[in-house]
Amino acid sequence: MLIAIFFIFLVCVSFSFFEENLRKRDKILLLLFVGIIMILIAGTRGVLDTPDSENYESQFNEATSLDASDSLQEPSFTFISYYVNLFGLGVNGLFFIYALLSIPLRLGAIWKLSKLPILTLSIYISFYYQLHDLVQIRCAVASALFMFAVYYKIEKQKWKALAFIIVGVFFHYSAIAGLVMFLFNNKKLEPRHIIMLVGVLFFGVAFYFSGLDFSVFLPDELGGRLQLYRELKENGIEGDLEGVAFYMNPMVLTNIVLYLVCIYYHKILTERYEYLPFMLKLMGVAFLFLLTMGNISSVVSSRLFEYFDVVSIFLWTALIYAFKPVFAGKVIVHVISTARILYSVLIYTLHL
Repeated sequence: MLIAIFFIFLVCVSFSFFEENLRKRDKILLLLFVGIIMILIAGTRGVLDTPDSENYESQFNEATSLDASDSLQEPSFTFISYYVNLFGLGVNGLFFIYALLSIPLRLGAIWKLSKLPILTLSIYISFYYQLHDLVQIRCAVASALFMFAVYYKIEKQKWKALAFIIVGVFFHYSAIAGLVMFLFNNKKLEPRHIIMLVGVLFFGVAFYFSGLDFSVFLPDELGGRLQLYRELKENGIEGDLEGVAFYMNPMVLTNIVLYLVCIYYHKILTERYEYLPFMLKLMGVAFLFLLTMGNISSVVSSRLFEYFDVVSIFLWTALIYAFKPVFAGKVIVHVISTARILYSVLIYTLHL
């Protein structure tokens, strides 16, 4: 499995260096080729090959009816699991269906949102492919739908954007947070926007280290899932799930640097990537959720962060235009992506 992941990563890296010279048809064929391999990897992996797969297998085996009233799982998971069980396809049938849903959607969204889709896909494979399509399979579908919602929101097709968010909620409840994006637009960043974007990050850091927990002001009826995470935290169990603190997480730290660099060079980058202002605002939301909700539940805060932070793949792509020549920018981004994929593989291996 790891060899296959590194293979598709290196294929995308290699072609990205002369992507601008490829014909549209050739780009589509390459994305289809890589996409098929991504689906095969996600669908045929063993239960012991990735973290959390055993939990999915257990939940899958328990889906013996379509009644999800007593379950914290989303209705789509119960529905898909029930029929996969009914046809005797096993848990790999479940993995295949989620991969067939998330990966084509992801590739379609990348095609719409990036002028350099091969480069963007290599960045996605370096981290989020492993996180979402191989581990958090429900989040993967919701996240892919969110990316389509982002595109339609920027293109001022709000009803289509709303539809994608709503459908995403059926795959993962955290997708409801995507409604926040309707507060933003893609207009050119002004000085006051820059102050707010930087201020959000520093406010979040200060809030995080203050140790404040505003969950005491939230009603108990907020939702069963949040109550579950509260109980995990109170019982000292959540520490096994949350991973490391944000200031010790290289993935988060590199994205903080990316965020600040993109803000600093926003004028140059926006000239080459017109969606940059909107993506930066979504990244600001991602950091706000990560840092302000971390004192309530590290699991919830990380899920919400990752849901919004997936747009960072477009900021990494845009970052190449901050360098001259652009080839140098691609080399730098790929060096970082290589470090990220090696780190991801190491972390997931240690959690097996």
